[in-house]
Amino acid sequence: MLQRSSDPPFTPDEAATPAPAKWSQPTVDLREMARILRRRWQLVALPPAGLAGLAFFYLLFLSTTLYTATSTVFVDPRRATAIESNQSQVETSNYGTDDASIDSEALLIQSIAILQRVVEKLKLTEDEEFNPPPKLLDHIKQLFRSSGSMGGPSAQDAAVARAVDILQRRMKVARQGTTFLVDINVNSVSPRKAAELANTIADSYFDEQVRAKNDATKIASNWLNGQLDELKSRVVASEKAVEDYRAANNLTVSQGVTVNDQQLTDLNNQLIADRAQTAESRAKYEQAQQLSKKGGDAGGINAAISSDVIARLRTQYADIAKNEAELFSKYGPRHPSVANVRAQLRDTQRLIDDEIKRILQSTQHDYDVARSREASLQQSFDQLQGVANSSSQAQVRLRELQREAEANRTLYESYLARYKESTAQQSLQLPDSRVVTKASIPIAPSSPKSMLVLGLAAILGLGIGCVIAFLADYMDGRVKTLEQAEEIAGVPALAAVPLISAGELAGRAKLGRNELGRYDPRAPILLPAPLQPPLMRYAIAAPGTFFAEAIRAIRLAIQRTLRVQPIKVVLVTSALENEGKTTLAANLAQSLASLGIRTLLIDGDLRSPQLTRSLCPHAETGLLEVAMGQVAPERAILTDSSTGLSILPSTTISRSEFVTELMFSDRMVDVLDYCRHHYELVVIDSPPLVPLVDGRALAELADRIVLALAWDQTPGEVLSHTMELLSPVHDRILGTVLTRVDLSRLRFYDYYQSSAYLKPYATAGLRAEAAQ
Repeated sequence: MLQRSSDPPFTPDEAATPAPAKWSQPTVDLREMARILRRRWQLVALPPAGLAGLAFFYLLFLSTTLYTATSTVFVDPRRATAIESNQSQVETSNYGTDDASIDSEALLIQSIAILQRVVEKLKLTEDEEFNPPPKLLDHIKQLFRSSGSMGGPSAQDAAVARAVDILQRRMKVARQGTTFLVDINVNSVSPRKAAELANTIADSYFDEQVRAKNDATKIASNWLNGQLDELKSRVVASEKAVEDYRAANNLTVSQGVTVNDQQLTDLNNQLIADRAQTAESRAKYEQAQQLSKKGGDAGGINAAISSDVIARLRTQYADIAKNEAELFSKYGPRHPSVANVRAQLRDTQRLIDDEIKRILQSTQHDYDVARSREASLQQSFDQLQGVANSSSQAQVRLRELQREAEANRTLYESYLARYKESTAQQSLQLPDSRVVTKASIPIAPSSPKSMLVLGLAAILGLGIGCVIAFLADYMDGRVKTLEQAEEIAGVPALAAVPLISAGELAGRAKLGRNELGRYDPRAPILLPAPLQPPLMRYAIAAPGTFFAEAIRAIRLAIQRTLRVQPIKVVLVTSALENEGKTTLAANLAQSLASLGIRTLLIDGDLRSPQLTRSLCPHAETGLLEVAMGQVAPERAILTDSSTGLSILPSTTISRSEFVTELMFSDRMVDVLDYCRHHYELVVIDSPPLVPLVDGRALAELADRIVLALAWDQTPGEVLSHTMELLSPVHDRILGTVLTRVDLSRLRFYDYYQSSAYLKPYATAGLRAEAAQ
């Protein structure tokens, strides 16, 4: 059975339930998204399959197989020429190279100048790959260019430009991260040609570097050569001016300074030394004079103390004095020996005094000589100083001329050295780059990447398919679950009636072949049970199926209501046509009759009586005749002997406006009153509510209304509009029923109400039916 797990009984409070609001699309969670993708798998799978097919077609018929060869170049900013001799200059040259410089070299490799050299060297203008024959679009472009310009390029120049353009599009120069390595990638239809192109581009890049260096060196050499002649004449003129000025002002130079300055320096040094010597002599002389005036011992002066003669005399004097003392103590003062010794002492003392006098005289003489010499040196110094003062202005100008000459000489020597260096470099120039890895012949093609193209096509298609699936599901407002129907309608969802396969119905229809011989097709009677459409009595014929379980769930809802309120007339209707209301009404009425309840099934759709066509297609009287009083009700009602169900058919009516008037007349009320008195339950198969007003009129006369909704067919907006039409009798709506539910697809919307959840019970029911 497909029904609500807990159906609340109908209470009188439900009569006060307001009409439902407009239905809004529910939010979608991750599980719902997975279910959407599963139930819309055709939409999800179609774009990947289509894009994969297009990608496969492109790979087979439209794409060109290309091979990529790579040559790696090392851009060395510190590499110097072999003739540079200044090591510090070599180490610091180009040391500050940054990322912009490396990127600039990468752009230089793919410049037009280098590629033109490659085109000329390899004669690519004669290669069909790089000089293809013009196509129709090329002719049209050329026509417009010719009409708008005069005197275009020659054919050879155009071929070279075309080859360069194609080569630029076939190559890619990329730097490896933040290193000095640059990869030169070249694509070609020939692997050997790709390797040759990559290596030739690298060689052309090196040639361009050498050519640029040679051009720069030549320009610098020519400029320096022009500057050297002028600088040389300036050096000669400045040095001649220095010599002329020195000769004119008598400024002879010896060892870097003038003679006068050298003499002045020497005299100054001698004068300082003589002044020191004079001061020393004067100090000695004044010391001796002071000792003489005070009567002191002149032997205490430094010159006497340091005199060797005085030192010997004093030693001699001390020995004699010692001898005198010995003789005096031995012989007494009057002894001749003592007198003789005393005479020696006096002679020795006289000699010492004479030597001291001589030293004093020598001190005065030295002092006089020192003063005289100092005066002479001072006089000479004053004379030389006067000469120096008179030539100081001339020396200032001389030094100025010397500095100018020195600056000119230094500049000339610098330019001369640079000229010599640039001249030497012209004979040998090395590029700043070198090849790290030469391009080798590729083995496998690099383009197109078949797996990548197919993978991207599949992923892109999958994404597009998912978007289309989500969009289609979002735009699809058809009712698919009981919860959705209950939310939109605002009334209980009673059950979901499964869809019966055409094969099963055909198999059951074959069982009635034996009755065909005994049946009179012209008899206005009810068809025998074997000849009735299998779907119209499927709940009775297959009681163990989900279909029968769903019908019993609806029957149970009616029985619950009967316990609370006395109801007689149950209207089975739908919003639109072909929503399974007739099948539902027939199976529900048969299920009620099988319980012994006196049940009458009325075909209330006078415009299109599908119930009558299925059960009693040749009925001569029906609801219209009974309502018009032409036939008694008991004569028009037919009875099914197998179930005891009574059926009031409807004959076909040509005038539709008469049907509408009949539904709103008292005659229809009288017919239903008769049915209420003679039957316990009356089930009416009503016309659809939205296109026709007949069903709305019958809804006013019914006690309860069962609304059939075709699963995955009835739009939610239509259901909401139908509930608005039934708003005057909203309290009489028993609930909604989903019909024609595809159980295999329902699990993608509501797993627990699908066949996957109820399969064990369905299998058991089918086995029981087969056993019977």
